[in-house]
Amino acid sequence: MAEVLNVKKRELTGKLNNRRLRNAGKIPAVLYGNGQESVSLEVCADEFAAIVRHKVKNIELAGDITGNVVMRDIQWDTFGVDVQHIDFYR
Repeated sequence: MAEVLNVKKRELTGKLNNRRLRNAGKIPAVLYGNGQESVSLEVCADEFAAIVRHKVKNIELAGDITGNVVMRDIQWDTFGVDVQHIDFYR
């Protein structure tokens, strides 16, 4: 069974904008694969923490983008405490 994760599209990308996003309690993410164009997303850090605790790989996206995805990669900070970026694969 897939967990549900609310996502929003993000228009602003880049190092400074991603840092601002993380300071606001969100995580930058990207959705790619299946021959479609990649989409930049933002995910609530608290919702994502629950998914990581349950060790779920198959996730159902809700919000601006919908569908089932696989969590492909998680990038952690140097100390392995905070998530810096997430890759989702269609």
